Amino acid sequence: MHLYHTATIHTYRQFEQLIWLSVKAASLARHAQPGQIALVRHPQPGLDPLLWTTLFLAGADPATGTVEFLIDPRDPTVIWLSDLSPGTALELCVPGGKHFSLKASTQTLLLAGTGAALPALLFLARQQAGRQNVALFIAGDTGFLPPPFLLPPTVEIQISLAGEATLFDLLTSSPQSPLRWADQIGLALPPTMLAPAANVIRSTRLRWQLGLAQVVVAGSLPCGIGVCRACQIETRHGWQRRCVEGPVFDLYDLRLSL
Repeated sequence: MHLYHTATIHTYRQFEQLIWLSVKAASLARHAQPGQIALVRHPQPGLDPLLWTTLFLAGADPATGTVEFLIDPRDPTVIWLSDLSPGTALELCVPGGKHFSLKASTQTLLLAGTGAALPALLFLARQQAGRQNVALFIAGDTGFLPPPFLLPPTVEIQISLAGEATLFDLLTSSPQSPLRWADQIGLALPPTMLAPAANVIRSTRLRWQLGLAQVVVAGSLPCGIGVCRACQIETRHGWQRRCVEGPVFDLYDLRLSL
């Protein structure tokens, strides 16, 4: 089911190169889950009603009725959001699809990611802090990673500023790699990093089975509602659309060239 919301920009903050938007959308804040995407557009007359911008939710607070987005201005499809001020009206559509799902038995949660889907891990870390032992590993470029103070102090965070490709080095640099002991793993990765992630898990864990590692897959979602089928990814159950059957998948289910 697709849920449509009228929203208003509540706060606008800049952290180095990134922009943090808090948006008033009370009904969305009550239902939003980590891993979900939102389609965003400006209700300005004359704009093409089919033109939506796709963003991963970075947080939701039902108490204040706000949802949050982290904007990377290097992405030309979202740069228009960086010019908006508090009070600006927006239209949001949150498609159905899968979000992160944690088992009741999970006590240690490892989150690791890079790139455009990284806000989904921020949302999950903030939601689960205090419920599980949460460790977050992120990699990227200087000035384009979220500051640690956005996370609760109970979340252990490790950062590499040497680029996206260093994420797996960060995870495996210690003999006591968190990949070995985590009850569940949540990943946020571009498609090109899915196969390396599977290789790292397979070589580190004594046993890897369905349910251990979930991944939110970044990449272009042209329509966001499953019509164009341009975002398909191959799984053990056939080709599936990331915007509808995803954007969160079990990594074990994906058919990858290893």
